[in-house]
Amino acid sequence: MSDRLPAPTAGRLATWLLLVLILTGLLAPLIANDRPLLATIDGRLAAPAFADLPLLGRLFDSPALRAVPWHAPGPGVRAIVRAPVPHSYRGIRLDRALLPPGRSHWLGTDALGRDLLARLIHGARPSLLVGFGATAMALLVGGVLGGLAGLRGGVIDVAVVRLADVVACFPPFIMALAFVAAAGGGGLAPIMAGIAIHRWTGTARYVRGEILRHRGEDAWTAARSTGASPLRLATRHLLPLLAPPLAVLLSFGAAHAIVLESSLSFVGLGVEPPAPSWGVMLAEARQTIDAAWWPVLFPAAALFAVLACLCAAAERVAGNGRANGGKPG
Repeated sequence: MSDRLPAPTAGRLATWLLLVLILTGLLAPLIANDRPLLATIDGRLAAPAFADLPLLGRLFDSPALRAVPWHAPGPGVRAIVRAPVPHSYRGIRLDRALLPPGRSHWLGTDALGRDLLARLIHGARPSLLVGFGATAMALLVGGVLGGLAGLRGGVIDVAVVRLADVVACFPPFIMALAFVAAAGGGGLAPIMAGIAIHRWTGTARYVRGEILRHRGEDAWTAARSTGASPLRLATRHLLPLLAPPLAVLLSFGAAHAIVLESSLSFVGLGVEPPAPSWGVMLAEARQTIDAAWWPVLFPAAALFAVLACLCAAAERVAGNGRANGGKPG
């Protein structure tokens, strides 16, 4: 009897793990932070850790919170509820450098004494954001250009196809590296744009090919006979058919984008310090790889787990599409 999980079960498990990782990245300040979740400052209730949340943090921020020391509560501050991982991802403690995994630091510390688990949790947000953000940008650009090429034809079709051929000639890492370097360094927006500028070509070719394939079918001809515009044909009739394959492209594209982001961070053109990403953690760990194994193992394991989950989720989506006979499910 095989010990391997059935494909649907593995796909569901991978999807749930991805959701947990995404939620962990979004709520990282509440999971790993040396600032308390709830505290009293001069007798007033406050939520220092909530001020670090993305988008919502400004609702909890205040001059009193900014005056609270990062490493330890100051006078007049009493912690009520601490984070599950009571360490900062950017707190440098040279006296705790390269501590092995233990009770105080579950995954150990890096060469600057920073807690690896806290950095791993906070690094999930930029890594996943770049992966899904760059792939979404590539799907949007590729879908629009591929749709224009397939629906309009003529000069637009030739121009889009030739442009996609030229862009596809360049290795994706070299193109992303050149774009980020030309943009003046790291940052999430240049990284996502640099990755998406190459990834759109596959989506454009696929969307164009599907439009050309469906244009000769009876359903397409019947919709055109009712006076439907090309835009309505694409959004109402073609997009539901393309949804499962595009979801597969999103999963595999996000995995590829995460690897590219890690590669850019590894060469110093990725996420800017002190913000961590898994690629930044691997780049920093190479200097101490002969003295400590844990700064390399855990970021690499996180990357492997995310890529495996994305591939399993893509396989599940593809399997659902085959089970539905290519119809939107």
